Amino acid sequence: IQFMRLKSSAVAVYGAAFAGTLAWALADVGFDFWPLVSRLMLPTGLMVLALLAWPSLRKREARTTAAREAYLLAAVLALGMGATFVQMFAPHPTVAFQGAPAPLVPVAPGQEQKNWSHYGNTAGGSRFAALDQITRDNVEGLKVAWTFHTGDTPISPTGNGAEDQETPLQVGDRIFLCTPHNNVIAVDADSGKKIWEHAINAQAQVWNRCRGLAYFDATQPLAQPTLAGATPVAAATLAAGANCQRRLLMNTIDARLVAIDADSGALCQGFGKDGVVDLKAGLGSADDPKYQLTSAPTLAGTTVVVGGRVADNVQTDMPGGVLRGFDVITGEMRWA
Repeated sequence: IQFMRLKSSAVAVYGAAFAGTLAWALADVGFDFWPLVSRLMLPTGLMVLALLAWPSLRKREARTTAAREAYLLAAVLALGMGATFVQMFAPHPTVAFQGAPAPLVPVAPGQEQKNWSHYGNTAGGSRFAALDQITRDNVEGLKVAWTFHTGDTPISPTGNGAEDQETPLQVGDRIFLCTPHNNVIAVDADSGKKIWEHAINAQAQVWNRCRGLAYFDATQPLAQPTLAGATPVAAATLAAGANCQRRLLMNTIDARLVAIDADSGALCQGFGKDGVVDLKAGLGSADDPKYQLTSAPTLAGTTVVVGGRVADNVQTDMPGGVLRGFDVITGEMRWA
């Protein structure tokens, strides 16, 4: 009100409120950077504006302007805001590190990790690789070995959310990746050259992205769970010499589960119908964009577990957010 009346006392009143806000913020969060920014940045900016206006308000009241003091304090606060803005681009951990860094532990010979064959590295999703050649001491010296362009530009002219968000798989000397429109590509890990590509070019109204793939090798023995009471892994047999001994599995944005031969890039003919399972089957009205899949399937033993995204606020009889398990070899549904 005093500001509206053009009274210089408004600056004093706001200054007292600002001082109280400063004391409260420090008592509330201490010197944690981001909490302080959210509590003090706007009040400080308003305090600067009030100080800049103070000499003019005092002059209007025929009082000494105190301009030098007002401008000096405003400059100090403005410099503080500028320094804070610069610090926004520096890391400020929620919990600051204390103590000494843990020592680097070398990987025992024979236990070095060879592949990244699951979305989260291991079937349990460890997300960390058992390798010790790259460390925090030498990572800054790494150089780009090669760059690969998929040709599927994640542009979104209609706002359909086309983005490249995938986590590639690495098995042996090959890297397997998928593009926003579900094109699958095998790349030589050493040279970065394309080995094969299977173009699907799936389309959807929204959420055009493929976040990852699943990989299954039928030539390797099945690992059974060791936890007491765990369900044994169901057998899945594939005739010797049949295609897709090693296969990639992918959910598509238009609600299909696709199996692709990891060696050749061809569809696995014995899986579903010519390598494809329609994930809309049994869901009722599930046309695009009511039901979609963007994440990688989860491989649990020989069962491919599939979830999905169900749109909100579209209609009352939306398809259910069903979880389903499919046979990794035949594509037959095992449970839902």
